[in-house]
Amino acid sequence: MAEKKEVLGNAVDRFMRRLYANVADESGIEGVYDLVMREVERRVIAATLDFTDGNKLKTAKILGLNRNTVLKKIRDLGLDDKMKGRKSE
Repeated sequence: MAEKKEVLGNAVDRFMRRLYANVADESGIEGVYDLVMREVERRVIAATLDFTDGNKLKTAKILGLNRNTVLKKIRDLGLDDKMKGRKSE
């Protein structure tokens, strides 16, 4: 697992460096933390839903989250389309 953390960390580092390389100074950018965290969270949940064939209970267990939390995040992150035609549990 440590190797996977390093790969993820490197990807985040590359992304952040590219993001900041395109900005002249810090006054032209704000809300980066929320932007990055929302996008990462969305992709983590979407990929896990795909892995579990839309099973929210399994998704919650894999992610270490409460099922209700996963349901709220699915709605908040606009992932409802991943649920169409899938099992609810």
